Amino acid sequence: MTAAEKEYGGALYDLAVEEHCEDAVHEGLALAVDAFGQAPEYLKLVQNPAVPQAERLGLLDEAFAAAHEYVRNLLKLLCEKSALGLAPGCLQEFRARLDEARGILPVQAFSAVPLNEAQQKVLQEKLAAQTGKTIRLENVVDPSVMGGVRLRYEGKELDGTAAGRLAALRRALTQA
Repeated sequence: MTAAEKEYGGALYDLAVEEHCEDAVHEGLALAVDAFGQAPEYLKLVQNPAVPQAERLGLLDEAFAAAHEYVRNLLKLLCEKSALGLAPGCLQEFRARLDEARGILPVQAFSAVPLNEAQQKVLQEKLAAQTGKTIRLENVVDPSVMGGVRLRYEGKELDGTAAGRLAALRRALTQA
């Protein structure tokens, strides 16, 4: 994440906290980022310098009329700076700060096959007991895992996979 994404996303979060509208702003920004991802041609249009700036800002106002005013203002600011590509990073920073304030820990669980609800619940409960936080678990299917689960959170990685154990065994054998 760039410094600009952290700055804009953080400033938006601070403003939303001050005005007690964190959920509405988060929802609106997530909607905008999703829309840009699903319609890259629209993103190109509103970033095209050949289109007059007033028209581009009007298009953003129209497309995101239902989004919170602060989201529209951020999008227009980014558009003016030809930086709408920073919106996903702004969302990431906003979400990280919101999660931290609410005691939520996002965790990615990599497994060879999708984890069922019971497995996810057990994993969430164990992690919650260890960390003292509410766990938001995202299961990522990765066939290279072969078996077991690899967890990634707070910049850490815990590898309980068959592939990880084989790699550790290989390292131990080559170092001996």
